[in-house]
Amino acid sequence: MAIIGFPETILEQPIQERLDYFINYTMAHPHLTMAYQEVMQAVTQAPGTALIFVVGSTGVGKTTLLNRLVQKCTEAALVQMEVDKGKIPIFGVEAKSPEFSQFDWKDFYIRLLKAVNEPLIDKKITYEHEKANKRDSRSTWRLSVESALINRRPDAFYIDEAHHLALLPSGQKLKDQPEVIKSLANLAKVKIIPTGTYALLPLVDLGDQLCRRSKTVHFKRYHADSDDELEIFQSVVATFQAHLPLSKMPDLVRYWEFLYERSLGCVGMLKDWLSETLSDVLHNHDGSTITLRDLQRHARPVAQCLKILKVIKKGEEKFVELQTELEELRKELGLYQKSYESELKNLQNQDSTTERAKGEIGKPKPHRYEIGGYENGQE
Repeated sequence: MAIIGFPETILEQPIQERLDYFINYTMAHPHLTMAYQEVMQAVTQAPGTALIFVVGSTGVGKTTLLNRLVQKCTEAALVQMEVDKGKIPIFGVEAKSPEFSQFDWKDFYIRLLKAVNEPLIDKKITYEHEKANKRDSRSTWRLSVESALINRRPDAFYIDEAHHLALLPSGQKLKDQPEVIKSLANLAKVKIIPTGTYALLPLVDLGDQLCRRSKTVHFKRYHADSDDELEIFQSVVATFQAHLPLSKMPDLVRYWEFLYERSLGCVGMLKDWLSETLSDVLHNHDGSTITLRDLQRHARPVAQCLKILKVIKKGEEKFVELQTELEELRKELGLYQKSYESELKNLQNQDSTTERAKGEIGKPKPHRYEIGGYENGQE
């Protein structure tokens, strides 16, 4: 008998509540867990790090990661917040896409002030003052933000859609963007987490100071050229399958290859697809289960998948450490013989000998990996 992951009483609820259950359901899976742990460690245990860049493909699950980060940081600060009523442990803002090829820092500062519940925002600066000197008005907004952060004492704040910071016509302006947020992190003594697609990468390695004070976390998708990763993806499909609030559990694992093909191995993209399909089935069909035909109706067109995949692969390539770059680094340092190379090979051999035998494709083993839901704050 198939294991149902949702509470059976949910089937007695109205359609919208059943749909909301699945939309709000989030799952722990290895790539999400790894990225989350890296970010959390950088926030809590890396005093020299000011900026924590989180980069991944569209639909990989960055929003879920940020929600989990907010939940855990808030839980960790509950005792402190009882004493320090003004503290906000973590919060986030979205970087608005520039309308005229120029990122609007004033809009960003205002959104940040709203996010920390700053009072009397419209009184921070008068219209006459702003009209007289736009540059001076931005400085005033910046000072208000610094003051608000110092008073609210957050451990970190994230900038969602941070790749919008890189949408600028000038190379010099591009270099200025991460310096601005690094300066804000230093003056307000707060960790800043810019999060975005691979379009964020041009901001990551601009200048030696920024490289020294920043960390980059790559939130990866699952790749079809790895049997291990394919099995994890199938386990993800099986878990989503068990949590679809339908009277008859669909056999999504049977169609894992189609699901991988149109989600590109991105769990967030898969979740959106299943949510849209579930909504259609519940509202416009008998609502008993999801069939292959239902999935086909809401699958992303092949042309769009190809376009997205080209962008993803180009971004992924930038994270691959090329041998030529390593040789260049060693040459510049005056190092020629790798004394540690044999030891590294021994470690790699140990890893390969302990690797488990490959499972049969199409028959996932969910208990092999840490995959499960985050429900009501529980893992």
